[in-house]
Amino acid sequence: MTLRVRILKDKFTQSLGLPFKELLSSSVIEQAMNELKIRYYQRLFDPIVTIWAFLSQVLDSDKSCHNAVSKVITYLAGLEVEIPSLRDAPRTTDTSAYCQARSRLPETLLQKLFHKTGESLSEKVTTEYLWCGRNVKVIDGSTVSMPDTIENQKAYPQPKTSLAWMWIPHCENWCDIQFGNRCCCCFNYRCSEHP
Repeated sequence: MTLRVRILKDKFTQSLGLPFKELLSSSVIEQAMNELKIRYYQRLFDPIVTIWAFLSQVLDSDKSCHNAVSKVITYLAGLEVEIPSLRDAPRTTDTSAYCQARSRLPETLLQKLFHKTGESLSEKVTTEYLWCGRNVKVIDGSTVSMPDTIENQKAYPQPKTSLAWMWIPHCENWCDIQFGNRCCCCFNYRCSEHP
């Protein structure tokens, strides 16, 4: 990890509240939700706050849901939103609402935001970051096997060409990394079965 990346990561993990609100604005998230026709109820853990908390949770060294909820509470305190009193503290720091909200995030929304962020970064690349005037891309990939559950058997049926005992569902994923903006701008996956 380069020094620049480490400094940025440390800045985010040590900040109070939800630091991603500065990088991924609510208007960008709302635009993506409108394009995907995603509707939601106005509640404490709406998709916007949930995405900010989830991104903070992923980068933080303490990846617990409790820590993510604490960051949301800090964020709300900064907005002067009424937070339940200390006698309600066990309910206030309960992580179940956050975990449910996170599980309700549509995968298509996360993909859309990922691509929008990559496009936005690509537009900002200046010629000084290009190699011989060209944008260098590297493509990398891998596979992930999935458990042999009834749900996966229904979603990824066994091909007629494989033997019953050889079927293992798996997911292939690949990433397009652009060196000009130093980020992954395209992430794709395809779930299938392999004999």
